[in-house]
Amino acid sequence: MNLLAVEKPARYMGGEMGSIRKDAPDLRFALAFPDVYEVGMSHLGLRILYHILNEVDGIAAERVFAPWPDMESQMLASGLQLATLESATPLSSCDIVGFTLQYELSYTNIINMLRLGDIPLLSSDRPDAFPLVVAGGPCAYNPEPLAPFIDAVLLGDGEEAVLEIAQAARAAKMAGENKAQLLERLSAIQGVYVPALFEPQYHQDGTISGITALRAGYSSVRRRFLPDLDSAAYPGSPVVPFMKTVHDRVAIEIARGCTRGCRFCQAGYIYRPLRERSPETILKLVEESLKATGYDEVSLLSLSTGDYSCVAPLVTELMALYSEARVALSLPSLRVGTLTDELIEEIKKVRKTGFTLAPEAGSDRLRRVINKGISEADLIAGAASIYKAGWRLIKLYFMIGLPGETLEDVTQISSLARQVKDQAKGSGISGDVNVAVSTFVPKAHTPFQWEPQISIQETMELQYQLHCDLKKRKLRFKWQDASLSFMEGVFARGDRRLAPVIIRAVELGCRFDGWGDHFSLERWQQAFTECGIQPEWYLRRRSLDELLPWDHLDSGVTRDFLLAERERAILEAATKDCRDGSCTACGVCDFTVVKNRIVEMVSLPPRPNIPSDNRSAARIRLRFSKNGVMRYLSHLELITVFTRAVSRGGVPILFSQGFHPHPRFSFGTATSVGVDSEAEYMDMFVVSGITAREVQELLNAVLPEGLRILESEEVDAKSSSISTLIYATLYKITIAAADPDELSKQCVQFLAHSSFLIQRTKKGETQTVDLRSETVSLLADGKSVLLVAKRGKPVEFARAITGDEALMGDDIHVEKLEVIFAQP
Repeated sequence: MNLLAVEKPARYMGGEMGSIRKDAPDLRFALAFPDVYEVGMSHLGLRILYHILNEVDGIAAERVFAPWPDMESQMLASGLQLATLESATPLSSCDIVGFTLQYELSYTNIINMLRLGDIPLLSSDRPDAFPLVVAGGPCAYNPEPLAPFIDAVLLGDGEEAVLEIAQAARAAKMAGENKAQLLERLSAIQGVYVPALFEPQYHQDGTISGITALRAGYSSVRRRFLPDLDSAAYPGSPVVPFMKTVHDRVAIEIARGCTRGCRFCQAGYIYRPLRERSPETILKLVEESLKATGYDEVSLLSLSTGDYSCVAPLVTELMALYSEARVALSLPSLRVGTLTDELIEEIKKVRKTGFTLAPEAGSDRLRRVINKGISEADLIAGAASIYKAGWRLIKLYFMIGLPGETLEDVTQISSLARQVKDQAKGSGISGDVNVAVSTFVPKAHTPFQWEPQISIQETMELQYQLHCDLKKRKLRFKWQDASLSFMEGVFARGDRRLAPVIIRAVELGCRFDGWGDHFSLERWQQAFTECGIQPEWYLRRRSLDELLPWDHLDSGVTRDFLLAERERAILEAATKDCRDGSCTACGVCDFTVVKNRIVEMVSLPPRPNIPSDNRSAARIRLRFSKNGVMRYLSHLELITVFTRAVSRGGVPILFSQGFHPHPRFSFGTATSVGVDSEAEYMDMFVVSGITAREVQELLNAVLPEGLRILESEEVDAKSSSISTLIYATLYKITIAAADPDELSKQCVQFLAHSSFLIQRTKKGETQTVDLRSETVSLLADGKSVLLVAKRGKPVEFARAITGDEALMGDDIHVEKLEVIFAQP
């Protein structure tokens, strides 16, 4: 596979710090994320399952992600199957392939990954020799559009259930059982839904007339509950990617579940009850994770971080512990009602470009309908406090198309946003407001699961109205594409009859539908038409006595409670937060094992005395090698690896000053991607007292295979930058198709030139480079040349020497053997 031919080779390299490879396991479990690497590697659930499964002897959890179109083209051209990163095992040779169902618009990627893995798409077409295909995640609460493709679906929390699924599959494998027997085993595990054991029937009008259970005693599936989050397994040493990911930081889940009861929010219902981690456990996990990963930011995750019982003292403690170490803190989910002055004072110490608030609706009336629980006055007061604390930008999130919405409610979005902006005047600053608006999509297992979704045309009309209103008020506006919301709505409440549409859409080229520049409504419309499906039908209002596609799946929240909440929405009646013990009788808790678990703040351990960076500096010069798959790292990715490594290794690095401090190190000239090197150089500034040899040993203990420190020495702290000291570089360029005699002649001919000008375009500008004047020496050696050059890319020299302009990076093998320093 030629990684030089793809946009981002680091997506496919594997071998990251913290990754685990097991040879000849009893069971190989491919954790398949149906999106690109940098999205999947940001997903906390994937990290947790990877850690849990790999803790068990004999079970190997490995990762696989949706290949970007450039890699898919490479795979199809070379006849290669989609394979795991850890061992390059083709998907078809794994025992289990487990997909994350995170977003409805990733469904085409799931089908495409099966196709690229040479796995029959339909569960009924897969004989015993093929892997078990399972799935889990938020979309599992209505997996019916995918039901014909999936063997088993996990509803609910996966920490315990994923091990039970793996152990059942291993036991069935050892016993020589067939697929039907394995599915019987799985159906006995709480939370596991086997679609093949249910059969839906339909009325003439298309609605569902019945869902027949094909196995006695298996008429519905209740979700799996993890009773206690505090004692749950958590990855203290997660995989650390080489490249920047969407969420490039330590992520700590401080709570799961939410008691607020916002009626539009599926997560608020399917993740009940509320389970909080203790501050002691959180502090321990943060310490372990920072040490193991080298990240410089920690994110505290939950559906509403500000609702965490001990959020203010926890944030205060974390800031005190890590601010000197230049570790930032992120709280991505805050509510207006939880913004105390104490919390705002702590958050403002964090590197943050904007403060995000989610009123969801423009009017108090509509916020009462959705049970949001915040008033306009709350929002205005919160905005004033935020601006007063020094923020200049507030981001506001709203929805359009909510049940009971009127044009007046939409109009009030711009009015409210302007009032928020006006609060900046009281703080003497010029505040900005960004308004982001999405279209409401009714989801299964919520009080609004029966409500209609507005059409593409209605969405666009409301968006245009908002665009005009917000422009008049000088506010910035971002919106979600109406077609994407339309497609999400179709599959969020769809049924098994949509499966052929997904297959046809993939055949027509649909991939990465959640990425706006890859989405094609025209292809989807063609697929719907050819399959005889009217997609708008799935956006309609559902009658209250209608059998819904997911009615045999039990989220824990009862149908009666959802109906009662729907009625309260119509009456604009509030449902209280059950955090304080006022039970709303939703049906989730049994009050013994499954119940709200809310922590109390206890005295935290004493803080260590962290010295400041006002210490003398030593400059360490390092020579290191970059071989194997590491040669595909870009220069920026290499910087990222070393940034993580100095922290993981405990190297006492010094930091730059300013708002965004960085480790003080610098590299020699950047080496082209794909070049094997024995002569990479860097300087780093460390606290004086540590020897160069100790720095070398600390880094070699944590660097991934393919990167190794070869030499180290302490140099004068005031010496010139390493990049300015380099005069030339010695390369060995091997051209597989070259004739040795001809290559020797070509070298002589090239050297005979007085100049050899080429042009290259960089950032829209054309540059002229004289390769001959940059050449110090050139010698043929069989199919290789030994080149000493001051500037220029090896592939440019290879083309100039051979006269072959079509020569590409994968046609040659380049080794960087030595750097020649300028004489003092």
